[in-house]
Amino acid sequence: MSKLGQALEGAAADVFKQLDPKARGMLEGLVNSGKISAEDAVTGLKSLATKATFNRYVAERPRDEEDKQRLADSEAAWQKLQAYGSRMSGALSEAGRKTQEIQEAQQRGEISMDEMTERMKPVHDAFKSEIASTRAAYGAPTDQTAILSDASGFTKNMQGFKSALASTGSGNGFADLYAPEGEAAEQKLQDLGFDRTVFGNAFQKFAETVDIPGTGSKSDAPKAGNATPAPAPAAESQATAETPDAASPPPQEATGKPASADPGNAQAALSMLQSALASGASKGGAGILGAVAGNTGDVRDTVTSGLLEALKAGAGKPQTGDAQADGTPPA
Repeated sequence: MSKLGQALEGAAADVFKQLDPKARGMLEGLVNSGKISAEDAVTGLKSLATKATFNRYVAERPRDEEDKQRLADSEAAWQKLQAYGSRMSGALSEAGRKTQEIQEAQQRGEISMDEMTERMKPVHDAFKSEIASTRAAYGAPTDQTAILSDASGFTKNMQGFKSALASTGSGNGFADLYAPEGEAAEQKLQDLGFDRTVFGNAFQKFAETVDIPGTGSKSDAPKAGNATPAPAPAAESQATAETPDAASPPPQEATGKPASADPGNAQAALSMLQSALASGASKGGAGILGAVAGNTGDVRDTVTSGLLEALKAGAGKPQTGDAQADGTPPA
């Protein structure tokens, strides 16, 4: 038996049955040529198979009251972010209009630089007050983005999936979900061209055969006689690398529109406020940006520091979901 055939076990052996002859032959060739070890190939197959099964679990597991409440909370948070962004965009527009009027008056010689600085102060104060009242009405954006960060219930899905697999016994043949060694092995396979263009939907087909506790199976597993590795082809396929379906993030439950999907949404508006004010001095724009860019000394300092500090203190920065230390996506 070949090196790969001897190493195949657990979910890797089962998913190998779902591969077509071309994909099997490519794997065999990669192992025989020494481009990847049989152990790494098996680890990568297990990892991809586990993710595909997890994706199916997320899509099909029964929903409970906690899930319904989380979706309702996410929808409410999204609505608050939209309202917050809309109101703050209006406040910025009004501040820009007034600032432009003041600046143009100074440029026409109607008021002095000192008078311009004095007239800018109430514009700044009004903008700061609007931030405070908007926060009082809709809460801090970070509060809402924290709710939206787990809109898909990723933490619950992870825990439920692990519990479901554990109930089948320790010898179920799956990998630890998102384990570093599995991720590394997947990357090796992908770098060598073993990707979706080669294996197609084999991992999804495998996942449908898994009898997940509480979910069941969708189809029968192929017969064991199909598991023998095929001879390596004369020339290995060099497919274009792309992220496999099985390794893609789990499907999300239906929530309000994701906070990053619409350029007119709240996060975009907040980002616009911060980036516009921060970069305006280098662009020489009109309005409030022009007031910052077109003057020096006290005027620029007053406008820049005042508005930026008001924005930072009032709006805060939306939280971002960084990967955790163990390599798992943010929960």
